Amino acid sequence: MFNVQGWDRFAHTTPGRRFQERYKRKASSGRGRLARCAAVVGGIVLTLVGIFFLAVPGPGIPILAVGLALIAQESAVMARLLDRTEIRLRRWWKKLRR
Repeated sequence: MFNVQGWDRFAHTTPGRRFQERYKRKASSGRGRLARCAAVVGGIVLTLVGIFFLAVPGPGIPILAVGLALIAQESAVMARLLDRTEIRLRRWWKKLRR
């Protein structure tokens, strides 16, 4: 189920720390192994579907982003990678808008 408070906290966290902070919150929440595995498997499936939709018409990038975010909430490595990617994309977008 969608958690508005969780999204609000995520959205207001400093860019470059968002995914790592979410990972820490999820890691300390005491969720069971089955829930964590389901999040990773769901993330992998969505990531693969997103990659597929990059090659054919469809919403590839949003699906890919959600899949990677699901994996990042269970993986510190993926969380750091997405935080770095967010910073790079923000810099790229800023240069593009000049």
